Amino acid sequence: MRINRRKLWAIVIVLFVFQGALNQFSIFPMWKQRYSTHKVGVTEGLSTDQLLASLAGLREMVAGILWIKADEYFDNGQFDAVLPIIRLVTWLDPRQIEVYATGSWHIGYNFTDEQNRSDRRYVPIALKLLDDGVHQNPDTYRLYHEYGWMYYHKVEDRYDRAEQLFEEAVSKPDVIPALKSMVAHAALKNGDPEKALQVFRNLEVEFQKAYDESKTPEHPDGLRDIGIRKDVAETNLNTMLIRMTSRGYFAKKRGDYDAMPYDTQNPVDLGFAFKVEIVQPRVLRVTGNWGIPTTGARIRCTLRDSDYVIEWAPSKDLDFDKDKDHTYMQDSLYTQNGQFDRRIDMSRNPTMYPFKEGKYTLEFYFSPRSAPNHIQDKIGWDGEGMTDKRYLNTEMRKPARVLFASIDLTRDMILRRGEYRNGYTYRSPGYKEVVTRDTGDIIERSLRR
Repeated sequence: MRINRRKLWAIVIVLFVFQGALNQFSIFPMWKQRYSTHKVGVTEGLSTDQLLASLAGLREMVAGILWIKADEYFDNGQFDAVLPIIRLVTWLDPRQIEVYATGSWHIGYNFTDEQNRSDRRYVPIALKLLDDGVHQNPDTYRLYHEYGWMYYHKVEDRYDRAEQLFEEAVSKPDVIPALKSMVAHAALKNGDPEKALQVFRNLEVEFQKAYDESKTPEHPDGLRDIGIRKDVAETNLNTMLIRMTSRGYFAKKRGDYDAMPYDTQNPVDLGFAFKVEIVQPRVLRVTGNWGIPTTGARIRCTLRDSDYVIEWAPSKDLDFDKDKDHTYMQDSLYTQNGQFDRRIDMSRNPTMYPFKEGKYTLEFYFSPRSAPNHIQDKIGWDGEGMTDKRYLNTEMRKPARVLFASIDLTRDMILRRGEYRNGYTYRSPGYKEVVTRDTGDIIERSLRR
């Protein structure tokens, strides 16, 4: 009996030592890396059972279960129910990159009104979620790219920030090669064609080298995917050189811009003029004249509380209710055949457009840097090929020339109350009546001269 006890104690001691070593050199380092609440920054205020759950890895498991539930809400269009889940999941498991990426996308894009206009009041919240994401996951390209794309595509006015974030993304070892060109595209929109050209040139050299190295006896012509990547890089570089030449960029640097008939010479007169009608309470019809005859240009139209300006930066927190009393509508006016016509209906979305203030500002804005390439071929990257005798603004986005116009409206006008119960109409100077068939959306026909 004594021998058995001695053996048993020996086994217990060996197991105890083994468990201690395993905990010291394997379990604890893994826990510290993956599940430590100190890594999340929320140790303070947790109860004992919560700390034990964290130690056991339950945080990650619960986060996964919650995200599956959030997917159901997404599928059913119950976006409001998703918001608290997004925050809870990222708190439980800050390494859930897909939650940051998908959550910010839904916040920034998918809260829309009846005419598919997204709620711009939520964009700073989407930026905040992405900002938290890159700080929790600094070693991967994914969230830096998503962050940059939100600035590049949704905000637009902060192309400088988009460029910075894309540069962060491409510096990561796991970046997808096809995304590297986004640095050049953002630099272009930020007014730096030479940097864009250099990025395209570097990518062409990089991908050509990778293609040459991919040639083996088994693949004498190189790998197809790398070959396509090389061809795209070469096309981007050649196209950029052609555009810089045809738009007179190099000629300006040489000082002989006037020696050749470059595409951006003889600036086109935008001749911008507009009419605003309050056709029903909370329903505007905006028509106007436009000097670029080709299709594709879009004029930004914004209606907001006069004292409410969105700062295109991450919000201080993820408070989805802080701006709920403000109104901010942004739409695009599609131009065709020298005019535009858009019916803007805000009557079905009182939560998104509460109209609680007394004064509002309606703004029209067009930037050449956001224009499609075929229109930039005429007006240039900085708008040197466009002019307008009434609404050309050379200071707002200096050195770019932009178009900007605004008028003031009141709550009574928009809601058709009091002296405006029969409606309100504003015609800008130079407006020529647009004759259309009202289809409720984009309308173009003829111009009554």
